Amino acid sequence: MNRPELLIKPVSHRCNLRCGYCFYRKTEQLYPLPLKVMSPAILERLIAVTMEYADGGPCLFSWQGGEPMLAGLEFFQQVVAWQQKFGRSGQVVSNTIQTNATLINREWVEFFRKYNVFVGVSLDGPLSLHNLYRKDAAGKGSYDLVIQGLRKLQEAGVEFNVLSTMGRATRHNLPETIKFFLSRNLKYLQFIPAVDRQNDKMADFSITPKQYGIFLKELFDFWYNDGAPEFSVRFFDNVLERLLGLKAAACTFLKECGCYLVVEANGDVYPCDFFVDARWKLGNIADTPMELLYQKAREEFGRYKALAPPACQRCAYQFLCQNGCLWFRWVKNGSLTDRDYLCEAYRCFFDHALPRLEKMRDRIMAENAVRWPKV
Repeated sequence: MNRPELLIKPVSHRCNLRCGYCFYRKTEQLYPLPLKVMSPAILERLIAVTMEYADGGPCLFSWQGGEPMLAGLEFFQQVVAWQQKFGRSGQVVSNTIQTNATLINREWVEFFRKYNVFVGVSLDGPLSLHNLYRKDAAGKGSYDLVIQGLRKLQEAGVEFNVLSTMGRATRHNLPETIKFFLSRNLKYLQFIPAVDRQNDKMADFSITPKQYGIFLKELFDFWYNDGAPEFSVRFFDNVLERLLGLKAAACTFLKECGCYLVVEANGDVYPCDFFVDARWKLGNIADTPMELLYQKAREEFGRYKALAPPACQRCAYQFLCQNGCLWFRWVKNGSLTDRDYLCEAYRCFFDHALPRLEKMRDRIMAENAVRWPKV
């Protein structure tokens, strides 16, 4: 059974903020402003062919941007209406939305709650850290508006997590950052390294491998809590999934890329949101069958994941990172066949944390009395 996963950009790179590390704005060369919202015809086609491709199985629609809420509430009400129209009885359809939370109001909260939309909120930490990179077009920090939106979600009981992007300037004060999140009952966290390549060199905001390795080690020591963590960090959860022989939720830990498709506002399809580039365009949802789009994503793009540089072939941790992320391989010097830019960080982290993670794995297996497959 097919399990389509789509990352959809209904307004492409358009956003009401101007975050200093945003890589989506680079796609303006392909999709120059003013850019309209995805048309009803493209949206209907997208949902219809996705539901058909799933053949009654589960579908995951992840709405991203830019800022996807700029598409408007009526747009997403139409999304749900067409999912109901084209879905089959008993079919599981999931919607997630990644937002800066500055536009959340009562109407949006009611919609999220009614249709069980899972919300990802971009929040980099306390005001002093968050506002370093996450500013609006006028240069004003977005912290206050984000916190207001986040509180509305909490008050309404909407399920959400927090995505925190770690740049060179925001990697500091980890104890303060963790205390900040936990004091606000924010216990489902993702920490994403801000890394990009601009003008044939690493962007100024990019965290270095050494810095990121130190960050991961310090974060793990806060998280571990003698093997009984009191909050979730997605990266650590993903490593545990691999150690348990399960399929990791993050594509970085998979053996091949091409597990999801990216759909731009005009229907153009790409194999990864980091690679929205003419070189990697797979087709358009309006005239290219879903089967062919996935085939091209896996065979033309995803095959690079298995091309292991010599250092990866000799590495004891290859079974975990699966040769690294193609974006972090490309960002190092513009080559998909190079070693992951953050390799040093991962090795540093695994040296530090793997024995304790393996203890957690063994305890989980024993407590559940399950015969787990080998990784």
